[in-house]
Amino acid sequence: MKIIKKTIYSWDEFRSVLDNEPKLEEENSDLNIWSSKETTETDDWYGTKSWLEAVFILDVGGWGIPKLERTKIDDKITDSIAPLEDYLTEYVPTVAGGTINIEAAIADCSPEHFIEEEETETVITKGKRLLTIYVNCWNHCGIPEDCYFHRGALIYKAIDHLETLGYGCEVIATFPCRSGQEAHITYVKIKDFQEMMDIDKLCITMCATFMMRRFLFHLQELEPPDIRKKFGYFANGGYGTQIKMGTLSDEDIAIQQDSSELIFWYDVSGLERVKDIEEAFIKLVETKFNEVTD
Repeated sequence: MKIIKKTIYSWDEFRSVLDNEPKLEEENSDLNIWSSKETTETDDWYGTKSWLEAVFILDVGGWGIPKLERTKIDDKITDSIAPLEDYLTEYVPTVAGGTINIEAAIADCSPEHFIEEEETETVITKGKRLLTIYVNCWNHCGIPEDCYFHRGALIYKAIDHLETLGYGCEVIATFPCRSGQEAHITYVKIKDFQEMMDIDKLCITMCATFMMRRFLFHLQELEPPDIRKKFGYFANGGYGTQIKMGTLSDEDIAIQQDSSELIFWYDVSGLERVKDIEEAFIKLVETKFNEVTD
């Protein structure tokens, strides 16, 4: 798969360009027909009945947060995350407990026939301090909404745990699509390393149908004409084709390669069961932390 363009937005840039209008092309061009702002009688497909409703929800905040907080996540997802720092240990003689000191016992020169491990004040750092988490936020129409909330809740819990351990986390909502064997990826950064996780941003990008079918479609409609034509970014073009899960690697998806960062590429776009989504995350965590702590 050849990636021909990466379009990258900070959160502020993302919000700003939502107010921009696509450029009109030649008369009677299909590129002049857009789906992102279509008004409908129900919210079944777009997630909202209108564009203005979606923008209002984005600006006011609070959408989806109660449901995200009610989503139960197995504690196993954090069990395999290695601590950033650990303490060196030393063995201290003791009269009971711990492990028997055979030499001391044979010599019988002291009542301290046992040794115990004690932590010293020396701290050692393991692995990398910075983690960039890319989440495939492509929403397939056949996937239940609960799966999207589970995906968001997993990321939210993992980030909270990672930052408690001292890691710095950057989180990027990622929308890859293809035309044949060529790909275009849109990125929206929802958290920088130094920021607290904004649950509003996470809910909108990872759990809301209207993030893709209103806002992403609009971002795609702002692309240059050649990109729009190639990927079908117009009303009758389909707005790109989903890339099969597992096709893109960490190197493909990364905006930049930095030796100080650990790349997480969390792609569960094709999974339809909550159990599978959770198991995929656990496997990713186990694999990634084994890479940097072995």
